[in-house]
Amino acid sequence: VEDRTNADSYLRQPHDAQMISIMRVLGIGNDNSSYTDAVKQGMKTVAKFFTFGYAQFSGDQETLMPNLVEIGTGEGKSLTLAVASSVLALMGFNINCACYSKYLSVRDYQDYEQLFDTLGVQPYIVYGTFNELSENMINERGNIRDKVRALMLKPDDDEKKGDESAGRDASRASILLIDEVDVFFNKQFYGEYYTPGAVLRHDCIKTMTDYMWNHYVGNSNQSTLTLSTMKSTDEYQQCVTVFGTEWATIIDEQIKCMLADINTFDSPKYVVKNDKIGYKEGDQITYSATVGYKTLFAYYFEHHVNNVISANSLNHVIAMYLKCGAFSYAEIPKRFDVIMGVTGTLRHLSVPERKTMDEKYGLKVHTYMPSLFGPNKNRFDQQRDIQISTIERFNEDLKNEIIKRLKDHASPRCVFVFFEDRTKLMSFSSCPEFHTFLDQTRIITEQLTFKEKEAEIKRAPQSNRITLLTKSFGRGTDFKVMDELVRNNGGPHVIQTFVTIELSEEIQIKGRTGRQGGEGSYSMVLIDEELEKFDITKEQIEQAQ
Repeated sequence: VEDRTNADSYLRQPHDAQMISIMRVLGIGNDNSSYTDAVKQGMKTVAKFFTFGYAQFSGDQETLMPNLVEIGTGEGKSLTLAVASSVLALMGFNINCACYSKYLSVRDYQDYEQLFDTLGVQPYIVYGTFNELSENMINERGNIRDKVRALMLKPDDDEKKGDESAGRDASRASILLIDEVDVFFNKQFYGEYYTPGAVLRHDCIKTMTDYMWNHYVGNSNQSTLTLSTMKSTDEYQQCVTVFGTEWATIIDEQIKCMLADINTFDSPKYVVKNDKIGYKEGDQITYSATVGYKTLFAYYFEHHVNNVISANSLNHVIAMYLKCGAFSYAEIPKRFDVIMGVTGTLRHLSVPERKTMDEKYGLKVHTYMPSLFGPNKNRFDQQRDIQISTIERFNEDLKNEIIKRLKDHASPRCVFVFFEDRTKLMSFSSCPEFHTFLDQTRIITEQLTFKEKEAEIKRAPQSNRITLLTKSFGRGTDFKVMDELVRNNGGPHVIQTFVTIELSEEIQIKGRTGRQGGEGSYSMVLIDEELEKFDITKEQIEQAQ
């Protein structure tokens, strides 16, 4: 210990069960031998890797097997991933830890960055979201955006030709470590594509998009332009002259996309902050993403109509966005030599999800770790702790549930309320019924910065505190209860205000309390009409009420 006042200076010693989790990720004990023999064989394998490097990655005993380990919420998934990553990097592998959340990915990497640096494996370990993982894979042999842009630029253009630098050492085999594998199967990733785009800027492009916007505004905010009409304009002819007639087909396709997007630029919803436009991505707002040309015309609108975007910011985004391809999220994991992962909800995956993991990715080996802390102390009774409300009474019923749970012990504890999205959260926070409780309420949404999220998450588990959160913070967010009043009065209470499509998401939200052997409780306040989309009839609702 270097400094007793600094928690980061303390030695972190894994629990016995966490050590077993790490060994299972590394494949120790996959055969039918006794546990002692398995550990000995595993250590022998590790020693071989250290001696000979990944080139000895062959043979029955030495082969790492694709596998998944279930570890309960709050019981050390991040530690297991960090130690396993370190060992595998020392063996000679490139490690990619993929997470659904930018916030959690950054947090976990920062927690163990000193370990990686001390062991000298930092260059071989990358933490990131599924999008960042896709970007790294695509750019292994050079930046694909720069290469596409260079194709269309003439030698005398001022535009940079791009970075030809390669990524990490390609001679090392690669391992994918997935954090919370069930998230990979949601509609945002599985079955969807990652579509990187090259940004091509030139004055002639600005002239053309200005023409489109002026027509849109002059025609009562509705564009009726067609490709044929555009091709007859001087603005179009100037672009063809600049880039060359051989690229006319590409220019035509971009114009088609522009004309389609100018009439629908307000969908999906976007956020304007600090002179930029951003979109929700997981548990954050990203200001680097673009949605076709909708983002471009959203900048035009916010600059010319709402006057909240500067001319410099608008000019920076005026460009042609050339698609560099469509890369299936489902296929990207196959680019790795081995896939491994940890999750808190392995046993709750659906039959199709299990079949996909088994047949498509070879994840046939599953390990289910017992709790480090014994029986879970999270209190939930389906008969008493589910309340079904009407739209008209929802705000009042939810307020009453919050106050009831806040004060149902000798001293006030804390309450976390999870909403399906920010719109519903803000609607409740601004309602008259809840107005008198705003002083003791904090709000955590995707729009907060990393530091703001960290600060609010630390404040949340305080006595007499109410925290309203969007559902993306129901996974992985670690609310560390340091307040003795909260600990001694039943722990934090979690209220969920919507029904999840996946059972795993409900389990994760419920797992924000009753963590690491501590007490906690959970309840639901639901709107009757929202249950109908799950084929729950009004008769069943009335019977439940």
